[in-house]
Amino acid sequence: MSSTTEGRLEALLRKHGSTLFYVAVALVATAPAWIVKHPPLQDLPFHLATIRVVHDFGDPQLGFAQHYVLTFGRTQYVLYYLLGSALAYPLGVQAANVVLLSVYLGGTPLALRALLRALGRDERLCLFSIPILVNVMFSFGLLPFIFGIPIMFTALWAAVRHFDAPTPKTGAILGVLVIGLFYAHIFPFGLFAVGTLLLFPWTRPDRWIRSALPYVPGGLAATYWLFFTEPGKAARGAAKAAEQAPPLAQALSNAWMWTGEVFRDQSDEAHWIAAGAVAVLSLGLSTQWKHKAARGRLLIVIPLLCVVMYFTQGESRGAVWLFCQRFPILFLFTVIPFLRLPHGWLGTLCTTAILAVSVSSVANVCKHYVQFEREEVGEIDEACDAVPYNSKTAALIFDKGSGVVHWAPFLHFGSYCQLRRGGLIQFSYAGWSHWPFDYKPGAYPPAVTKPVLRWEWMPEGRDVTGELMPNYDHIVTRGGGFHPPPGTYRVSWRSGRWAVWEREPGAR
Repeated sequence: MSSTTEGRLEALLRKHGSTLFYVAVALVATAPAWIVKHPPLQDLPFHLATIRVVHDFGDPQLGFAQHYVLTFGRTQYVLYYLLGSALAYPLGVQAANVVLLSVYLGGTPLALRALLRALGRDERLCLFSIPILVNVMFSFGLLPFIFGIPIMFTALWAAVRHFDAPTPKTGAILGVLVIGLFYAHIFPFGLFAVGTLLLFPWTRPDRWIRSALPYVPGGLAATYWLFFTEPGKAARGAAKAAEQAPPLAQALSNAWMWTGEVFRDQSDEAHWIAAGAVAVLSLGLSTQWKHKAARGRLLIVIPLLCVVMYFTQGESRGAVWLFCQRFPILFLFTVIPFLRLPHGWLGTLCTTAILAVSVSSVANVCKHYVQFEREEVGEIDEACDAVPYNSKTAALIFDKGSGVVHWAPFLHFGSYCQLRRGGLIQFSYAGWSHWPFDYKPGAYPPAVTKPVLRWEWMPEGRDVTGELMPNYDHIVTRGGGFHPPPGTYRVSWRSGRWAVWEREPGAR
């Protein structure tokens, strides 16, 4: 290598070495998104199938247009599916979703770093976000919700820059992020709105108009959704139909369950405790140094608001389940800017410690995901490929649980069949007002409508002759709980816990 090249490389590392380091760490953090084909995220198959419907709506082989109509105008979190569809053109649907998951897993520490730098805080604190990225809300597969978290931090970063020196460029960046965040998910959008009020240059009236202009498109979109769409009206109704908050003792005992209880062994607890210990150690060691005055001190209101919401709100609001349960993880992410790291070699020691915990936590997640894929998933792709294209299919998941992870990772695995073979799948949110597609009016008998509450949780309660036979050509099952009467359905494929049943010829 020539001396000129070496000099350029040294200059590049001096100027961008810190950024390259955090980008490398962020890439490591994305490993759970691509380490296996079927990660144990409960609603993931749902979202993959939705991207498929949006992306290939007109494909005659898949037949979506025979069953559904697109309803983008009514849903508030459509960004995830539109981006997934756009990325699917060069990548395919599953790879596109890997990119979107990576935006959350790798983008959250990078977006948090950008905000920390804009506020004059220690950028190394962003590493504390990595051990908590794979949390219960992520394991539930609430992908639009968690996708909004890095957008929220990026939008706060853009707001700080714009409020400091409003220009058309900073305004345009902020405006795009505001409207994108709104169409990502309402929870991070709401916290961002609070952050905006706390950061706004109230003491500089000469900047008010220029500072507020980027919010106009997002404000109009939010107003239209809230007052002129069915989900928006339902959200306003849900605000009045608040469920009673759980008792404080119950809320305290459930806090871990809704935050970090992911794996059935104790490895996740160990990593979260280790990350918390490093945070406490860093805070304790940093008290002997005077830290320069950092901006955005009022943003402490956001994590405090998350605490208040968790303890005062119910577990659902109207049709919105998992309401208060989302706030513990939002608290943990938004409190990170208020941690401290000591100076000098002690700061380097603490940074090395949280980096080690972060890398170990990612490796631990990958180990469990690989175990889940190898030992429990089984031949779901082959089961789906045993279903003809454009079939009307019901998925009855009798065996929902896992020995590797908590919750019900197999609950919506039937949607992989819609991802691979198209057609109509049940259980589905088609028919619910918040989904980006609905059943095509008059296309099918009345039984193919919005399913009864907890349809997917109670496969044993399905009426074979009165509900399944009139509406579904095939049944995909996991577990051995399906015993159809003679002359209704027969097995056409079986392997391990998975089976495919076809309707008997001439059955009525």
